[in-house]
Amino acid sequence: MIKCARLRVRKRHYAMKFKRPKMVDLADEISGGRHVPRFLLEAAEKWLGLHALNIAHEHIDDDWDAGSRENFFHLACRYLSLHYDLEGLEHIPAEGPCIVVSNHPHGMSDGLMFGDVVMQRREDIRIVVNEFLQCVRGMRPYEITVDVYGGEAAKRANMTGMRDMLRWLKGGHCLLVFPSGSAATYSFRDGRVVDDPWQQNIATLVQKTGATVVPMHISGRTGIFFQVVSMISRSLRANFLPREILRDGRMRHSIRLGRPILPATSAGMSPDQLSAYMRLRSMLLRYGGNASRSPRAAQPSRALQAIAPCESAEALRAEVASLPPECLCFAGKATPLRVYAVQASQIPHLMREIGVQRERTYRSVGEGSGLERDLDEWDAHYTHLIMWDAQEGRLAGAYRMGRTDQILANNGIKGIYNSTFFRFSPQFLRVIFQGVEMGRAFITPEYQRQPSSLDTLWMGIGRFLNKNPQYKCLYGTVSISANYSMAARALMLTYMKQNCMHEKLSRQIRALHAPVDMELLSEDARLLPQALPDLRALSAMVSELEGGVGIPVLLKQYLRLGGKMVSFGIDEDFGGTMDCFVVVDLAATPERSRRRYRGKDYAEDQSLPCSDTVL
Repeated sequence: MIKCARLRVRKRHYAMKFKRPKMVDLADEISGGRHVPRFLLEAAEKWLGLHALNIAHEHIDDDWDAGSRENFFHLACRYLSLHYDLEGLEHIPAEGPCIVVSNHPHGMSDGLMFGDVVMQRREDIRIVVNEFLQCVRGMRPYEITVDVYGGEAAKRANMTGMRDMLRWLKGGHCLLVFPSGSAATYSFRDGRVVDDPWQQNIATLVQKTGATVVPMHISGRTGIFFQVVSMISRSLRANFLPREILRDGRMRHSIRLGRPILPATSAGMSPDQLSAYMRLRSMLLRYGGNASRSPRAAQPSRALQAIAPCESAEALRAEVASLPPECLCFAGKATPLRVYAVQASQIPHLMREIGVQRERTYRSVGEGSGLERDLDEWDAHYTHLIMWDAQEGRLAGAYRMGRTDQILANNGIKGIYNSTFFRFSPQFLRVIFQGVEMGRAFITPEYQRQPSSLDTLWMGIGRFLNKNPQYKCLYGTVSISANYSMAARALMLTYMKQNCMHEKLSRQIRALHAPVDMELLSEDARLLPQALPDLRALSAMVSELEGGVGIPVLLKQYLRLGGKMVSFGIDEDFGGTMDCFVVVDLAATPERSRRRYRGKDYAEDQSLPCSDTVL
């Protein structure tokens, strides 16, 4: 994190004499101003904040006359006491066409801090500003002016500004833009101050020039007085923007820059989609950075036990060799991986190895039980789907599957693992009675990069279902690690609530520890349908936020199979993961997936449709 140094500025008496023409002289700005008593004009300038701006500009001119080589934006932030904390400056490319887009929470101070930030990285900048700032002499070399308050005539005049922007970017330079065009205002719909709609012409500029886009977010908002004036008259409020700088100088701001949006990403979007995408990327920065980037950081108070040593390779081979033929579910021809469905009592050595590899795999992504082996009381009465490497003689992965009808008959509702975290209605129990609870899935790190691993595991699941056609649905939780940033978790949660919920079943289940304040704010959530039209777009954005890590592979797999979310919970005993409870109707899975995982010879009429309560 980079911190803008707090520089003490000597207080200047309001009655200081100006050696140069004022930046803004109220006597010239109002009709008949030269006939108004000077003391009244000075009082008005002080109240409106113009006097502070005039003093600051006078000091900047003094510094330049004295030989200072500091740029205008840095000096303006110094003399107006604009302080901020900065993250992500390295995301601005040092050269080439670049557009930095930002929200616009305050007004004039945003532009000054914006310029100060970007000029720490590169000096070839132009900032798109309101025509009101034409009076700021020090800004003129850096500005491209537009009129956001005018009518049709202003739109025609702004075409000149657009041509200047296009020319600047094609020259390989950097452009700073507030796409909303004006300071954020209060929204009764959202109950908070929000950015105005972002202009699509900025997206058009991006695509015409092939510029890299860097999203930026500035914290804060304007004061209540300014918001009241904005409700009365949006054009009148421009007169009170200088007054807001006095308020902004009394607080410390937070400025974050996100990872760049590369030309390859923006090229395939329509201007309206790209505009929504840029705004969403900017607004996601306000949700903060990573909640945890080191394993188990979500549970600092719990001491981690050393992971137990692996079981004897000879004992594991002997145990697998002793399994009866009917336990084999799938054996691939192009891979040495084999999938078996067994009970815990059949594989005592393999169960201990499963506990070791579970804990090892989960800890690598910030999850896990913290014990030497991840084994629990449910393992004893669940079926275990194990993926075995016959060539290397070692465990490659596993899945835990609960035959719900048998569990309820022999162990009751407490025998279902997820009943520990969720409460089920009788109607929901009737649905899952015909299903298999899936959970505790893992693929060891050595096999995670092999594309065939997950595919092989699901081939085994498909063949298991072929042997047990009485089961009509799969259900269970998929975890989203606390290693994902708060922004990525909020994005995934909101997307799933908008697009992946089973409306009927979601009313039949309740999480004991539901996520609190983890969804996107309402104005950001409205951007999702346009910015992220499908699951692929969601995964791509998460990957951009997380530096190459998309949505969890199993979550993507269940959604591709037509899975529907019914609830969400937080498991504090498992690294603070967010559990997404999903139900997959086997009759509703895409035919391509059904034939792939259940076999080409699996006849369509063999699949039993789920009961009406699932549909």
